[in-house]
Amino acid sequence: MKVCSKAPAGVTLIANTFIDQYMPHANGEFVKVYLYLLRCADSGQELSLSSIADVFEHTEKDIRRALTYWQNQRLLRAETDAEGTIVSVTLNELPGQAPERTQPQGEESDVIAPAQAGSMDSGAFAPAQAGSMDSGAFAPARAGSVDSGRSSFLSPEDQQEMRQLFFVAEQYLQRPLTSSEQSDFIYYHDTLHFSGDLIEYLIEYCISKGSANRHYMRRVALAWAEAGVSTVREAKQETTLYNRNYFTVLNAFGIRGRAPATDEQEFMARWFDGFGLPLDVVLEACRRTIRQTHQPNFQYADKILEQWHQNQVASLADIERLDALHKKDQAKKEPKKPAVRPQRSSGNRFNNFPQREYDYDQLEKQLLSQ
Repeated sequence: MKVCSKAPAGVTLIANTFIDQYMPHANGEFVKVYLYLLRCADSGQELSLSSIADVFEHTEKDIRRALTYWQNQRLLRAETDAEGTIVSVTLNELPGQAPERTQPQGEESDVIAPAQAGSMDSGAFAPAQAGSMDSGAFAPARAGSVDSGRSSFLSPEDQQEMRQLFFVAEQYLQRPLTSSEQSDFIYYHDTLHFSGDLIEYLIEYCISKGSANRHYMRRVALAWAEAGVSTVREAKQETTLYNRNYFTVLNAFGIRGRAPATDEQEFMARWFDGFGLPLDVVLEACRRTIRQTHQPNFQYADKILEQWHQNQVASLADIERLDALHKKDQAKKEPKKPAVRPQRSSGNRFNNFPQREYDYDQLEKQLLSQ
């Protein structure tokens, strides 16, 4: 893809508007991608989704999400070809960026001048005294509050909905929301187009699974978005299907009476979502794991399923086909055993053993020579 910018070459300019209005409310990984695009703009460097993903050790889907987010914020414009491949990205001027005010001669400056050695003002860069910190600076978000930076991107109706959502989330979590968590909820609403009811159910579902971690909640939200979930009813159907599949796998391993652990959920999500394997194929891998290891072993089953995925297995018939090919290859590799001549058995039971043959002439010579 080709990335263009109007900034002079050799430097990377970051507008104050981006730092003040956009950066605090965006996902940190999205900010990294935007800054990297600024760095690479007009540098002549060949870029692609995969090359950017390699820099940050992300997937191409993660980079696409970042580009989509900034395009929704109108900070860039991505152009695609007929096949949907991104061929160029143009970084726009930040909307609403006011030109810097030139200070008339004689007007008092409101910019803090560098302090001279030994004469630093006690108020400049000094730590705030107890009780003197501004309530809005670096303070946790208050219940049901939406700060002014976020409100510039939301309509009054959406602001009211987000205030209510923040309040409900704080009741579930039993603590104030952090700025990052508020940004996540706005991302679900603004970019993933989740309704307030769906976001509320997302919080309820994650807490019911024993994880109020924002990263886990984000993975669930992205999985719902990729599955086309847009209502609470669809989300319940999706989670019910996953729960049924997960507990069926646990039963196949002989695990009962508990929910799947986090590592086990990640393995099963990899099998069902990453590989796209049907339930019967996963259960067959579990049965083979038990026969081979005599215990539930998710890592062993993962190796089996990964190999099947590489061989494009999509059904039990495909597994039978692979097994037949494997047996055929093993038969070719096994060395042929020499044929053993069967010995004639005598009717006398005392002669049913190999008979010895003696050279009597040689024995006679040995006796005469002594």
